[in-house]
This record gives sequence, C-alpha cells and structure tokens, in this order.
Amino acid sequence: MKPSLRMHGLVQHINAVAQQLGLDMLTVKKEYIFRTWVTISAPLTYAVFGVHWGFIEARRHWLEGIKSCIMLGGLVSGSAKLLTILLRHTPIRDLLYFIIKICEDYEQRGVDFIHALNFGIDRVYKIQRIIFVGYSITFLIMLLMPLVLLFYKGIRITVMPYEIPGLSIDSNIGYGLTYLQHTVPEVVGGIGFYLGDMLVLLALNQIQTFADIFQLKATALNDALERKEQSRYVCNVGEYKDFNIQALLMDLINWHQLFVDYCELVERIYDNLIAAQVFAASVSIVICLCVNLNEFDLISAIFFLVSAYSMSVYCIVGTQIEFAYDQVYQTVSCLSWHELNCEQRKLYMMMLQRAQNMKIIVLLGIVPLSLGTALQASELDFCFGSLLAKNNI
Repeated sequence: MKPSLRMHGLVQHINAVAQQLGLDMLTVKKEYIFRTWVTISAPLTYAVFGVHWGFIEARRHWLEGIKSCIMLGGLVSGSAKLLTILLRHTPIRDLLYFIIKICEDYEQRGVDFIHALNFGIDRVYKIQRIIFVGYSITFLIMLLMPLVLLFYKGIRITVMPYEIPGLSIDSNIGYGLTYLQHTVPEVVGGIGFYLGDMLVLLALNQIQTFADIFQLKATALNDALERKEQSRYVCNVGEYKDFNIQALLMDLINWHQLFVDYCELVERIYDNLIAAQVFAASVSIVICLCVNLNEFDLISAIFFLVSAYSMSVYCIVGTQIEFAYDQVYQTVSCLSWHELNCEQRKLYMMMLQRAQNMKIIVLLGIVPLSLGTALQASELDFCFGSLLAKNNI
C-alpha cells in the first residue's frame, strides 16, 4: 500500500475517533452538535462535583480530601486537549492535510523515500497500538472493578472519586444513578485522552520522518560531490562537470527550512497541551503515591499507572525528537562541503548554523521534553509523596 494511502487511513481513523466526541477534525467549519456538548460537559461535571466532594471529605480527614483529587491531573490534561482541539481546529486540520500531501509527493521520488515514509508510519502505528491497549485496559478496569466488587463482595465503590449530592450510594437506585453518571466522563475522558495523544504523537513523529528524508537528500548531494571530486582525476584541463550540485543543494536547503518551520509549527500548536499533559501526570503521580503509601486505594493505584504511562510515552517521543535533531546536524556536518564553490559554501554555512541552533520542545520554558525530565519528575514525585505520607500532613 502506498504511504499516502496508509497515512490517509490513519488520519481517517483519528477523525473517526474525534467524531465519536462530536469533534470533526477534517471539516472546514466547526459544528457544535449534541455529542460536542456532552464532551464539553464531562470535565465541567467532574470539576463541579469533584471539588465540592473534595471540600466535604477534607473536613473529615486530609487523606480523604486528597483521594477525591486523584483525577485532578486527568481533568487538567483532558481540558487542555479539549481546548486545544476546539481553539486550534484550523491549524490542526491544515497540519493533517500537509502530512498527507508530503506522503503523496515523496512516494513518487523513489523506493528509498517510500521506505522512509513507511518506516515513519509503522512507528506511528506502533505507538497507536501501545496507547490504545494501555488506555483500553486501564479504563475498562476502572469501569468494571466497581461492578465486580459489588456482585462478588457486596462492596460499593465509585468509578470517579466523588459522590453526587442527594444520591446515596448505599441505596441501589442512588448507586446505579451515580455509576451511570460516572460512566459518561470516564468514557469521554478515555476516548479524549486517546484522541489527543494520537494528534500530538502523529505530529511529533513526523519530525523523525522528515529527518530521514533529509538524510536521503543529503546522501544524494554527497554522492554528487564525491563524483565531482573523482572527476578531477579523469577530466581534461579546463573541463568542468556540474553534477547538478546546485539543484541538489537548494533542494536540501529548502527541505531543511521546511523541517525547521514544521518543528516550530508543531510546538506552537501543541505546546500548552504537551506541557499540561506532562505536568498534570506528574501531579497525579504525587497524589496517587501519597494515597497508596498511607493505605491501598484501587482507583488511585490504577490512575497512577495511567499517569505514569502517559508521561513516559510523551517524554520518550521527546527524546526521539532530540535524536532526530542530532541526526540532522550530523548529516549536515558530514557533507563534503569543501567541494562546494564560494557561493554554495555561504548557503551551506547558513544551513549549518540553523542545524546547530534547533529549538527543542521545552515545557513552559522550564525543562525539555525528554526521558531525563520524566526520570527527574518521577524522583521528585516519589520523594514528595513519601514526605507527605511520612509526616501525615
């Protein structure tokens, strides 16, 4: 299958998920239908009921108040994803179509480019499977575990960490209505998390694909420069062969400019979403650790896994992007620039300077999006959570 068809299918899959929430990503004009308002109401419902219940529980004991806030990080990251999709609908749609167009253009340039595009798409599909399986398992456990405990042990726990005022979970009707109400934000949240992650990670993974295409173009230029060098040993005096070096160099420079512009565009669109996702996951890890180090809580333990899982995926992809930047810089540095003429060397130096000063993705202008940041955040989370549990604040 052609890379463009595979990418188009992937984009259509993402859009089909978005349509389940009333968020059509490929339409020219946003339309607010019933499902859109249900999606918007999900974080608002948790914010209202969760905060209200948190104040009530905090009066009884500090730990109960913290238990009611274990999904606060999910509320922040989910709201950030929803606002990004709603407020930046047009740039996201244009970005998706641009990615498809790149696949359509470069699949016609030879087998090497097709392999690079397919390798990038395979990478996205692997991440998609990991995210889908991870979210499906954890959210299904969170939905089904209260029913399992109710039928087998008679224990009544709620899906979300709050109760609805006026509905007692001790009665069958109250518990049933509470479970149904909790199911709506839980399902919307699970689908929304998957949708937001796929949009972001699809855009971020194209940076690696563009770096691979850049390397193919640089290899073509380097081969021409080496042929030029070899031709000096066999050419007659005064004979000159161009080997199409100027065109190859300009093609490489133009692609590098597109690569830089694409990286900056992705950061402008998803900067707040990525920062909210990582920091909210970090806060959720602290809260869940604090709760479980005092006493085991099933819901917080499951949400701990969700938070650590989502933060790790983002930071691992961020590290891979840093490797892509290094790959581009090393490719530029290894060109046989000494075979370029004076004017061509000036253009080469400009490209080299841009490659040396690539703008990495920085979370709120503080820390880079990388695996090192995830490890530092995990260490701080564990220390802070242990401190809270030890001092019983």
